[in-house]
Amino acid sequence: MSIWSKYPFVRMLLPLALGIWCFVFLPAFRMPLSALAVVALVLFALGVVTVFVLKSYRFKWVVGTVLVSYLFMIGYVLASVQEAENQKDYYRNHQLDARYYVARVFDYPTERTNAIRTVLELEYQFGDSLPSRYVEGKVMAYFPKSESAFALRYGDLIAIPAPIREVSPPLNPGEFDYRDYLSRKGITGQTYLKDEDWIDLQVHNANPLYSFSFRFRDILLKSLQDNGLTNDELGVAAAVLLGYNEYLANEMRNKYVAAGSMHILCVSGMHVGIIYLFASFLLGFLNRKRWQKMLKNMLLLALVWFYAFIAGLSPSILRSSLMISFVIIGEMIQRKGFAINSIAVSAFILLCINPYNLLEMGFLLSYSAVIGIVVLQSPIYHLFFVKNRVLDKAWDITAVALAAQIATMPFTLFYFNQFTTYFWLSNLFMTPISFIVVVSGMVLLLVSWIPYVNALVGYLVWGAIYVMNWVVAWIESLPLSIVKGVHISEFEFSLLLLAFLLLLLMVTLRKRRMLIAMLSALLLLMVSVTVRVYQSDSQSGMTVFSLRNHTAIDFVKGGEHLLLTDSTLMADESTVDYSLKGAWTKRHLSLHPQTIGFEEDFNNGYLFKKSNLVSFDGKLLALWNDDCRADDSLSYRLPHNCSSSMVRCLVIWPRSGPVRRWRWAYLAMMLGLEPLRIGDLSQNEKKIDNY
Repeated sequence: MSIWSKYPFVRMLLPLALGIWCFVFLPAFRMPLSALAVVALVLFALGVVTVFVLKSYRFKWVVGTVLVSYLFMIGYVLASVQEAENQKDYYRNHQLDARYYVARVFDYPTERTNAIRTVLELEYQFGDSLPSRYVEGKVMAYFPKSESAFALRYGDLIAIPAPIREVSPPLNPGEFDYRDYLSRKGITGQTYLKDEDWIDLQVHNANPLYSFSFRFRDILLKSLQDNGLTNDELGVAAAVLLGYNEYLANEMRNKYVAAGSMHILCVSGMHVGIIYLFASFLLGFLNRKRWQKMLKNMLLLALVWFYAFIAGLSPSILRSSLMISFVIIGEMIQRKGFAINSIAVSAFILLCINPYNLLEMGFLLSYSAVIGIVVLQSPIYHLFFVKNRVLDKAWDITAVALAAQIATMPFTLFYFNQFTTYFWLSNLFMTPISFIVVVSGMVLLLVSWIPYVNALVGYLVWGAIYVMNWVVAWIESLPLSIVKGVHISEFEFSLLLLAFLLLLLMVTLRKRRMLIAMLSALLLLMVSVTVRVYQSDSQSGMTVFSLRNHTAIDFVKGGEHLLLTDSTLMADESTVDYSLKGAWTKRHLSLHPQTIGFEEDFNNGYLFKKSNLVSFDGKLLALWNDDCRADDSLSYRLPHNCSSSMVRCLVIWPRSGPVRRWRWAYLAMMLGLEPLRIGDLSQNEKKIDNY
């Protein structure tokens, strides 16, 4: 246990995080705060008796247990207090009385494809006969692209109508849960506001720090544009230097993801570290006397947090800024700490500020990557000895990439269902180029007001980003640059995390028996994946997807599937990625299925379609729309090898308009079959496995 004395905040962080996790993921076992208070009093009494009455060293574990329990309850209470529904003035608790709300623009409005989006923080509600009432809550608001919407700024107060509708849950299996994603950010509603629906109250109520951050960032963005950066180069520069992703095209973003270089576009520890080293080099003349070193460290500390503010204070930059702050403070007081303990301190502080950071992907990926680099990079690097200095430096960079990839792999597989193959090659090129981009970009922001000099530096920044984008595009074009459709269950995700933690313990504690435990966890993982894949070979079923402006019915037989859909769906990549691929990934199906149209006739052995009837897995389906007539001849549409007593009829109609009940009832009567009405395809997932 002596080794753990070096990492006190690691021991404090674990029970705090466990308390937050239990509150979020075990809602059935939630305890009221009054019960927790009673437990806290009992534990306090137990600790007092142990310390002042028993006074025995062999009972020290009791005090440790009490402290761990208190940290667990602190995490539990913090998560409970942070949850929007638990607030006394939560707006949904009083929504029946509301006629309209006064809301503050809480986030910087951003332009999307068809609208302007921002987050509104509700402050007051008004009714017809009731006085104003203070309320709390955040809602996602969408505005049409108009002059008044473009004029909105962070901190503006506006009046909006009630009620505010809830965010819809996912309508398809495996679909991204946007409602859960927003709720973890404290956003529990959404509204679409036309120009006539809201009123600008001409009042500005903004946090001065955030207001300064947004305004200064706008100035810097304008500076990048004025110095020759446009299109993809501007989008990458804004993301790399300022953490602003709104100028970044989706196509370019996907290339960085496929190349394993997405971390370069997210302002994180690498960016803060580069700025720290560059500024420390520029202030090197202040290293002569002690008071000069103190001044230098204070300037570095101010610079790091100034950059964190203009970059948006994301979890990744907060983590890196806190860690570097501990390093600077340690130099100021002439004390050095352990990297793992500094990481744990920063995570502890961020979770106390906002416990739901524990559920943010940026938080998880950032901390797992830096832990992997700190613990695993050196052992990986020392696996090989390279004499050549250039090759040795390349291997050092590759070891960093391998350590970060091992640490983040459980999260990328579970949450994103994909794996980047050439991450090691990408980091080999991107690390030195990104250093040039960050340093030259910061110089450009400093000299942007100096004629000719700004043009020269701007051309250097443009050239470095152009080379970086070219390298990313080249790596993305390599075969199998990204493997998609990888699915692991929650149990398998837990096994991967366990294996990673055992690897960390094995390297840190230098105990080989951890290797056996890690290999056992990986073996159990392989068995689980094998069983799940084997079971998928015998699957059979049909899924009717709920899609806007499209109709899609998926027929699954074993490892094959066929999609019955309109001709425009597969060209709509965003809809396919968002609503369909999650279900296909979970069922180990191809992400590029064979498709047939509603007007085509088809027969592949397990599915027979002719006109508007489909025979699949012993079931007969009628695809109904307003063009169908009940007096059509139906004799040719029934399979020859089935009788009416063996088959049920499933009547389905696309989203083409209302269908009168007598039509589908009369159709079923003419067929002599028992009808089963599904309804409109805008409803949730429909399966007929049990029919």
